Amino acid sequence: MTQKISIQERCKNKALQAYAEVDHQIDKLFDAPSKDSFSMYKYLTKLGYSSRVVQYMKGMNDLTIYELKNEEGCEQLEEAYNHLSKSQKTKIIKKLLEFENDIDKFCQDYKPIPKPRKPKTPAQLVKKLPYLKKFAKWESINPEDIIRARMLYTYNTSSKKLTCFESQGLSVKGSKIIGYDKCTEKTLTDLDLLDRLYKGGNIIASKFMEEIPRSKLKEGNNLITKNTLLIKVIK
Repeated sequence: MTQKISIQERCKNKALQAYAEVDHQIDKLFDAPSKDSFSMYKYLTKLGYSSRVVQYMKGMNDLTIYELKNEEGCEQLEEAYNHLSKSQKTKIIKKLLEFENDIDKFCQDYKPIPKPRKPKTPAQLVKKLPYLKKFAKWESINPEDIIRARMLYTYNTSSKKLTCFESQGLSVKGSKIIGYDKCTEKTLTDLDLLDRLYKGGNIIASKFMEEIPRSKLKEGNNLITKNTLLIKVIK
């Protein structure tokens, strides 16, 4: 049975194959450090690979740089590179570090642009919104009408709270109303008044909270429950 190779493994394998040419250039660099004209950045550009692949080339020269520097004074490393003068080693190290910088620069210059998210439709936004479809003679509005509305009235049939949301464009997230500038509530027990709001137009709705007597205006709750009737919106 053929084992499936992950995207990461495929990218890594492509990077290793492409690096064979770089290894060849490094061998030439060791033979004649002063004659080098290879540009890692130009090579990567011509290669045409994405930064997702190229990033796997990072750090491939770390061991060689470490050995050339030989900061610990290892006699074996000193002997392995004794055909190079100090200035030649310095030039090679500088070039290898340039390779690393070119890889970083390429990955930054060709960083993939994230795919823009497709905006959700009103139906998708209100899909998880719980609400009371009908209470006595009143039916909730279509919850999709909430999206981008300037005003929304809801009525909790259990707590008797009438809530008013005001905004430049309302929206819904889960079971909550979001995007509002103001959210206020009053206790409403007079269902005749509720009927006035339900049947009335935008002018009545725009100042309706002022019509509710003997109830103090408070900061409202943006949570919608299965007991919440969606009374009216103003677009």
